[in-house]
Amino acid sequence: MFDAYQVQRALRGHLAEDDVMEMLARDDATGAYWVLTGRELLLVQDQQIGDRFARDELSGSVETSEVAVTVRIRGGESRPALLGTFRKPNRLTRALEEVLGEAPR
Repeated sequence: MFDAYQVQRALRGHLAEDDVMEMLARDDATGAYWVLTGRELLLVQDQQIGDRFARDELSGSVETSEVAVTVRIRGGESRPALLGTFRKPNRLTRALEEVLGEAPR
């Protein structure tokens, strides 16, 4: 809960009025928080918003192995791709599978 509170504080004033945080998960490799809202996927690290992608424009993949879940979000011309590593499937990785159009595992 403490993590969610800190992330919500960082998001204050940075989301559209009708947008809210739906879920978050901490990237086990970088420590950044991946935040899924109704409209966006954002990365928050050190209470700062980093990359942000419109949810309806997301493309990429979610790969599950015996040791981790790897999320790859494709970047565009002016933005880098994102790579996230999570120890096990969680609400966020399952939601991203759905958003990216992949079958749940």
